[in-house]
Amino acid sequence: MYTTNIVKRNMKSQFSDIKISKKFKLKGNKNGTQSIFKPVPRPQHGSDIDFDIYDLEMIFNDPATKELLRKGETIGCFYVESPGMRSLLKQLECDTFEMLTAASSVIRPGVAESGMMQEFIKRHKDPSRRKYLIPEMKKYLGETYGVMIYQEDVIKIAHHIIGLTLEEADLLRRAMSGKMRSHKAMQAISDRFQECCKQKNFSFYVQKKLWEQISSFAGYAFCKAHSASFAVLSFQVTYLKAHYPAEFMANVLSNRGGFYSAPVYIWEAVRIGIKLKLPCINNSQYIYTGKQKEIQIGLMAVKGLTHNTGKKIISEREKTGKYISLADFINRVNPGYEETILLIRCGALGCFRQTRPELLRLLDVYFRHRTLVQNGDLFHFEISDLEEKVKTAKQFTIEEICRNENELLGYMVTRHPLQFYKDYINRNDVVPATEMENYHNQTIKMIGWYMTSKRIKTKKNKIMKFLSLEDLTGTFEAVVFPDVYQKYAELTMSMGPYLIEGRVDIENGNNLVVEKLEILSAVDALVVTQKDSTENKWYGEREIVHEEEFKIVKTLDQKKMVQYYTGAKSG
Repeated sequence: MYTTNIVKRNMKSQFSDIKISKKFKLKGNKNGTQSIFKPVPRPQHGSDIDFDIYDLEMIFNDPATKELLRKGETIGCFYVESPGMRSLLKQLECDTFEMLTAASSVIRPGVAESGMMQEFIKRHKDPSRRKYLIPEMKKYLGETYGVMIYQEDVIKIAHHIIGLTLEEADLLRRAMSGKMRSHKAMQAISDRFQECCKQKNFSFYVQKKLWEQISSFAGYAFCKAHSASFAVLSFQVTYLKAHYPAEFMANVLSNRGGFYSAPVYIWEAVRIGIKLKLPCINNSQYIYTGKQKEIQIGLMAVKGLTHNTGKKIISEREKTGKYISLADFINRVNPGYEETILLIRCGALGCFRQTRPELLRLLDVYFRHRTLVQNGDLFHFEISDLEEKVKTAKQFTIEEICRNENELLGYMVTRHPLQFYKDYINRNDVVPATEMENYHNQTIKMIGWYMTSKRIKTKKNKIMKFLSLEDLTGTFEAVVFPDVYQKYAELTMSMGPYLIEGRVDIENGNNLVVEKLEILSAVDALVVTQKDSTENKWYGEREIVHEEEFKIVKTLDQKKMVQYYTGAKSG
């Protein structure tokens, strides 16, 4: 009591100066509606985006936004871009706020792993399956077809159907969501649950099924308000992707991605019709910038270029004008030798219309004779003579250009990696991702480049893997079940490209159930970006894999690799 009074006095003193005006009104927007939100800052760098992100009625009813959600074309969009979520959106043909709210919760591990997610999908597609353990449950779970998907559903069923008090019902919810550490309290609420079921004369089957659904929430289902807030944000960012794709994808890249790594977003941008421009000292901002159908890669993308140098390049350009030559750039910015090499190799000095080998030769001249360059007028002839001697029309090969881009940017821009395998991707027996849906339940061959992956343990404690892959037309999921995974485990530790033969399963997503798998080439696979999980969770967070693990992998031969990753002996 003493402590409570102290808290009350402190609160009174803290809020004593706050006066609430009866005349306070919410400021109206141009449509006459009122909002408690602050205005969204307008984009910089000349973007002409102009709309009200909080006009939810407009966003929820926008045809282009609804189409992206319905088709699962939401790479880059908050909470709806993972392979599992995009598959769920397609299966539900989700294009309403209400359904997206349900989807945001039904995919949570607790509901998904209990089997109720698949049951929810089936009941959504087939109304005849919408049956209820107890007829009265329709009143409380009619919106979700009799499936508990929100935390509130536990409270409603426990209170209205089973007969627990509201306090007991919430205690049960907390216990099932893992927020109760007391074993004794958990047992007490379990006993109380069984007692109430007996008083209601529920059969053992009904009691068991109710307990199974409720206990599935141990995987942390969302409360409905949480799901709804996620759904609002997902709708908003999907609207941005639908109407301002270049600006949106540029900002996803500037934010250093989301579920996927930068290369996935780069080639998603290309697939939706956006032109990518290499970093440029005369055109790039520090971040990625997008306008209309183009994305200018920012200087932030160049690995090894310091933040200070990147910012100085931009500030000097804005102050004095664009750079007219390599010598002009060196004089004005005074970059380091190594940093300038990085800029030349990744194409950021392509604005000078000289080949990269010539620019590298000139760089050596300028740094060796730096005094002459800084006094250009006085030693003009000496410098000109040296410049003439190093001129060359020779350019790097396309392979060298792409290798430099991959090394310095973390991805290729000039070519997609699969474009180096035209003899394979143009084969008549290889099906592109966009045509996959025409081959449901048929065995086909596909070629894919690595996006991300998930390694899980099945209920029988066997290991399997999900590979998210892309080709030049779209994305798909390669599902490697335990028996097949034992054969090909070590091959999946690379970026690909994968040549896969398997059965198409469109009903459960854009899935190719793998029967055979091979790597077309072992050229410099960047396995350090591989992200796997050994947990029994496909829809959860991705495990962080450290570089040390790959050092260990390098010490394993094929036989040990198979045993390490599958727990089985190599055949």
